Order: sequence, then C-alpha cells, then structure tokens
Amino acid sequence: MKKGWILFGISLLSLGVLTGCTSSADTLPSPSPSASAMPTGSPQATMSPAATMAPSMTAGPEAGAAMDGMGIGTVEDAKRVSERVSEEVEKLSELEEAEAIVAGNIALVGVKYDSQYQGGLTERLKQMVEERVDMVDKSVTTVHVTDDGEMMTRIAELREKLDDMNFTFEELQTKLLDLGSSITGGGMPNVTQPQATTGA
Repeated sequence: MKKGWILFGISLLSLGVLTGCTSSADTLPSPSPSASAMPTGSPQATMSPAATMAPSMTAGPEAGAAMDGMGIGTVEDAKRVSERVSEEVEKLSELEEAEAIVAGNIALVGVKYDSQYQGGLTERLKQMVEERVDMVDKSVTTVHVTDDGEMMTRIAELREKLDDMNFTFEELQTKLLDLGSSITGGGMPNVTQPQATTGA
C-alpha cells in the first residue's frame, strides 16, 4: 500500500515536470517593451481619411495589394498596378477602353465607352470602376474616373512615360496630382503629399 502511494506521488511529480516543459516550449517569447514602444512608421499614427502618396510594402510579385494601406510607392509598382487596373477596368461590358495610372493610394482612370453603351459616366459606372480597382489593389482609397477624351489621352501619355521609366516616383506623384486636379476641376482636397517617399 505504501509503495502505491509513493508511485502515485512520483507519477504526479513527473506529470507536473513534463507539463511545465511542454508549456514553456510551446510559447513564443513576448516582444520586449522597448520594441513595442518604437515608432513603426505605419500611417495609422498620422492617418486621416485623406488619401496619401506613401511608399509601398507589397506582399509579393503577384500580390498587387500593398500591406497596411500604405499604397504604391515605387515606379515599378506603379507601372505594374497601373497596367493591371487598366486591364481589369477594361473588362467592364460598358467600356471599349480604359487607361489608368496609380501611385500612392490614388488611381486616375480614363474610360471610353462601348459603342452600344448610352448611359454616360453614371454613379453606378463609377462604382463599378472603383470595385475593379479595389480588386487589383486594396490600398487604393481614392479613385477619380473621367470620360473626357483629352484627360484620357493625358492619362495614357503619363502611363507611356511610366512604362519607359522616364522619371522618379516623386515626379510621378507630382504629375499624377496635377492631372488629378484637372480631372476634379481644380483641386484634390483629400490628397496629401508624403513626408518621405522612396525613389525609383
């Protein structure tokens, strides 16, 4: 009987030791207080509902979506996402052609209607274009759509220069904002320039 109690006690101690080893091996170390107190550089610290032209942190070559809502921040990313947005928007049955330029979290989209479409640039069509842009890159929060032929030509010309990599990302931002201002009739109050950007 005494041996039974001794074996029972040893079993409990062994179980306690093994449980302690297992639980400490399966846990991850918590971040140090100094690491969590450091600024992350993410836009949440200064985020407002305004659109920004911030650097990109893409998840991979096929991701298309930037992480943390930071937007498109390099000429290469702008070229890739602009091409994909143009192709995706052009799939709408109401459209014959679409040209897009994307940088930061702003997209400018020029559209040319299919010959059978008679509706014009309705709110419904704008919303469909915005949904297509969102499918390509969820970091784009501001989409300006135009059916003006001259504006569409200017978007196409800017995209052609982008394809040739003829300027830095900062120059692209400036050109996009100027063109966006023309599309919206003289101002883009929801757009702010970044404090720091990455070049091409």
